Amino acid sequence: MCLTLPEVLITVMGVEKLVPTWQDLEVFLQLLPRSSTAEHMNPYTSVWTGVTPNDGPQAFHLILLDNGRTDVLSDTVGRQALRCIRCSACLNVCPVYERTGGQAYGSVYPGPIGAILTPQLRGIARHPVDEQTASLPFASSLCGACFEVCPVRIDIPEVLVHLRGQVVRQSEATHRLPTAEAVVMRAAAWTLRSPRRLSLVGRATGLAGRVFGRDGTLRRFPGRGPWGGWFRARDLKVPARESFRAWWRRTDGGRKGDG
Repeated sequence: MCLTLPEVLITVMGVEKLVPTWQDLEVFLQLLPRSSTAEHMNPYTSVWTGVTPNDGPQAFHLILLDNGRTDVLSDTVGRQALRCIRCSACLNVCPVYERTGGQAYGSVYPGPIGAILTPQLRGIARHPVDEQTASLPFASSLCGACFEVCPVRIDIPEVLVHLRGQVVRQSEATHRLPTAEAVVMRAAAWTLRSPRRLSLVGRATGLAGRVFGRDGTLRRFPGRGPWGGWFRARDLKVPARESFRAWWRRTDGGRKGDG
């Protein structure tokens, strides 16, 4: 009734929602309920075809909203996010969204689709954005479950990695000195490039776990640093005494010993 009683109806719609014909619309009307709630059709679909004298609104205005969408279209990787039909299939399977909930995304678009759509609409590629928006592409384990269930085949993991690169480049352009996160990531890259260095770090980590762990759990860590926030709210399992590589060599790939 809120749509039929007023004399003037104003509808705001993103430019990416346009479809060429009624036949094209039919495809989406089938995809949406089946991907969202496993129903054959929506409980209701409102169709407005203009003004009818003495029946419903007597003035109808359709506002096509850009709000950054044409900039998203210019990105050959990120533009696929605009194919979203808001079915929420990706939200239903996302382990990160399951644990954080929608409020953590700071936008009307939560979940995996929000993690790739919100940063682009707010201009992450053109200028620095707020910390919460910049963190959204990292709110994923890149497990790929969202891509598997997406009815319009949006490769969300691909876009997430693409946007992460944009965040890093923006950070490098706006900070004279490397951030703590950048230093840690460079150290990790340096370590992972060498099997020898990786083995040494693994041994050191295992030793630290045995020294500071209690009953197989790390509940605190000495000194001050970015890890302090983690241990204030969480415990961490002590690293294994033996690395996977060492176990593999000792058991000949699990064919002897305790393998």
